Amino acid sequence: MVSAEASYLDRVHWLLYVLLYVLLLSLTPNAGFTTDVICWMGWATQIGVHGLTTAYELDSNNYNPLYQYVLYIYAKLAGSPAHIATYIHWLKAFTLLFDFGGAILVVRYFGYGDANQRFILSLLFLLNIGYLYDTVVWEQVDAILSTLLFVALLQALRQRSVSSALFYLLAVNMKSQGIMLLPPMLLLWAPQWWRAPRQLAQSVVLGVAIQLLILAPFIWSGTVVRIAHIVYDAASYFPYASLNCYNGWAWVIRAFNEPDSLLFWGVTYKRWGLLSFLLASAVVLLPLGLATIQKMRTRQLFELADYELVLLSLGLVPLACCFFNTQMHERYWHPALLLLGAHAVLTRRYALFGLFSLAYFLNLEGSMNYLLPSYFPIEWLDEIVKMRMANYPLPNALVHTSLLFEPKLVAAFFAAVLLQGTWQLYRLARPWTAWRQLRQPLRPVPSVPA
Repeated sequence: MVSAEASYLDRVHWLLYVLLYVLLLSLTPNAGFTTDVICWMGWATQIGVHGLTTAYELDSNNYNPLYQYVLYIYAKLAGSPAHIATYIHWLKAFTLLFDFGGAILVVRYFGYGDANQRFILSLLFLLNIGYLYDTVVWEQVDAILSTLLFVALLQALRQRSVSSALFYLLAVNMKSQGIMLLPPMLLLWAPQWWRAPRQLAQSVVLGVAIQLLILAPFIWSGTVVRIAHIVYDAASYFPYASLNCYNGWAWVIRAFNEPDSLLFWGVTYKRWGLLSFLLASAVVLLPLGLATIQKMRTRQLFELADYELVLLSLGLVPLACCFFNTQMHERYWHPALLLLGAHAVLTRRYALFGLFSLAYFLNLEGSMNYLLPSYFPIEWLDEIVKMRMANYPLPNALVHTSLLFEPKLVAAFFAAVLLQGTWQLYRLARPWTAWRQLRQPLRPVPSVPA
C-alpha cells in the first residue's frame, strides 16, 4: 500500500507542476515566431468556419493531419474568428502539456531516488530554456512529435510492440520528421515480433485502422491526395542548404539560403548531405543492430541492462539527421532532447544533455532573436524576410552579434555532442566483441530435469 506521506508528496508535486505550467504560460503571453503564428491563426480560422474537412483547401497548410485536429479543437473552444485571433498564443497550452508529460515520463521510468528526487530531476527539463524555448517562445509543436516518439520507445522497452507501433504512427501523422527514427524502432520491435509474430499482425491491422480513422475526414472531402503530396514533397519544400539550422553546412556555405542543388565534385549538396547522414546513421546504429541480431538468435528481448545502449543510439539519430542533411530547420533537433535527457538521468552523466540543450537554445534564439530588446514587430516581417532571402545583412539591433551565437561555433557544439556520444556508445557496446559473439555457434541450452 502507498503510505500517507508518499501520497501527500505526490499531491504536492502535482500542485507544483500545475503552478509551473501556469507560470510558463504567463511569462510569454505574446511570444511566437510571427510566420508560424499567422499560419496557426489562418488554418484554425479556416477549420473553425468551414469545418475540419476543409483544412487542406488552404495552399499554405502543409502540416500532417494530426495537428489539424488540435486546431479544430482550439477553433471550437475559441468560438469565433475574432476569438481565434485574440487568443492564438494560448494554443501553445496544448503543446506545453506534452513538454510536461515527456519530462515526467523520463523521471518516472529512468530516474532514481524517492519522489522528491524524481521531481527535482524533472526540473532538468522544466526549468531548461533549451527544452522549453520551442514551445513557450517559438510557439511551435515539436514537443508533441518528440513526446509521441518517446512514448513509442518507452512502450517498445516495456515489450508492448503493438502500442509502441501505434504511438509511432501518431508521431509520423504529427510530423514527417518522425520517419528518421523508423530504422532504430524496427530494431527494437524485431525481437518481439520474432518471438510473437501475432504482435506484428496486430500492429499492422490496428495501424491501418487508426490511419484510416485519422484520414477519414479528408478522404470524405477528397483532399487526402493533398496530404500525400505534402508528405512526398517534404524533402524538397525548402530546397536550401539549411533553414537556419546551425549544422555542418554552416562550415561549408556562405549563406543558409544557398540552393542545395549546387554541385560539389559533380554531386549536389542534397545528395552529399543524404549520403553523409546514411553513413553516420549506420555508424551510430551498428551496435544496436548487432544487439538486435543477438537477441533474435537467442530469442531474448531488450531489458534493463540494454536501456543505456538504446537511449544513446536513438538520441544520436536526430543529431546525425540534422547535422548532415540539407533543408533542415533549426527546430528539427528537438526529438533528441528527451532521448539524451533520459540517457543522462539513467546514467547520471549530464554533460551531453547539457551541451546539447545549450546548443539547441543558441540555435533557436540565434534564428528568432526574441531576447533582443528590439525584437521586431509583425509589420516588419515581410521586409526582414526579403532581406534574409537576398542575403542582405540585417541591422545589428535585429540580430545577436555575440560570438556565442555564431553559427560555426554552435555547429561545433553539436558536432562535439555527436562525436562524444558516438565514442561513449562504442565504448559501452564494444561492437567488435558483439561481432565475435555473433560468429560463434549457439550452444544448446541444457535441459533441466522436472
